Amino acid sequence: MLASVAADFYWLGRYAERAEQTARLLRHQLTRLPDTPAVELARGWRAVYESLGQEPPAAPQGADEAEAFLQVDAYTLAGGLIEEAANPGSVLACWGAARENGRRVRPHLPLRVWTSLNQGFLWLRDSDFAAAWAAAPAGLANEAIDRLRFFAGVVEAMMPRDDAWRFLALGRFVERLQHQVALLDTWRDAGGRQDGGPRLRWADLLRLCGAYEFYCRTHSMSVDGNAALAFLVRNPALPRSLRFSVQRIDALLVGIDPAGARYPLAAPHRAALRIGAALEVATARGEDGAPDWDAVLEALAGQCGALHDLAIETYVDYSAAGGLPS
Repeated sequence: MLASVAADFYWLGRYAERAEQTARLLRHQLTRLPDTPAVELARGWRAVYESLGQEPPAAPQGADEAEAFLQVDAYTLAGGLIEEAANPGSVLACWGAARENGRRVRPHLPLRVWTSLNQGFLWLRDSDFAAAWAAAPAGLANEAIDRLRFFAGVVEAMMPRDDAWRFLALGRFVERLQHQVALLDTWRDAGGRQDGGPRLRWADLLRLCGAYEFYCRTHSMSVDGNAALAFLVRNPALPRSLRFSVQRIDALLVGIDPAGARYPLAAPHRAALRIGAALEVATARGEDGAPDWDAVLEALAGQCGALHDLAIETYVDYSAAGGLPS
């Protein structure tokens, strides 16, 4: 496979996953509008933007003014993350970038895969955000999630398990891994506030990750913060746990580069193993006897970024003089 084709499939997977993640965060926040105190909504909006690595649009300088802005202007905040083409992190922009990557590798895509990707983007581009908001604030985010999951299902059902599919899936799970680390870190910071401000609920984090019912079945109806974080970090059966993503990434790298999975390990394989080992031993204890999540999540963020860089360097941007990778 040409390196440029591999890169397009990789970024197609990343952008599609990023669009769904943004829509999921928005759906969670928008469904809380009718019955959540304004001060909690303000903290929730900050968490949404922080976990996506973005600043709220036109945020005032003063803390009091910023809180008032975040409380009342949900329409502007949601619109900036859904339909704002100038925001590279919006659902529309990410979907458009995925579509452009898909267009460049169109000959490698089954017709139904391309059609679901293209029609989903055109639907969102032509949607009337104001009308959708008037009908139901979370309606557009809900349908975007459904369409993106439909696209993912078509990919799984119709694409052959060749390197095209592997690079697409690799991009999806690298994106998911990095996003989940950022989300857990943001929630831990807000959930552990000691300044008397509003805290984000751990049960909401589990719901956002599709893990609340599973947690209640395996733990209890009472959600403990440390237990919830450990559950979302280490549980291999949970699709949005860090361990689940790392296991999928490791398997995909083996399929892409079988020789790189044998000694001496290729750099991306070493990075994936280091992350897996970090998840296994993420039990450093703080003064209160709980895991030192600050250190754990900070280290994981750096390792996940390194994994992305190494995968690109090894399989996409390698030097022609050095020959093809193994």
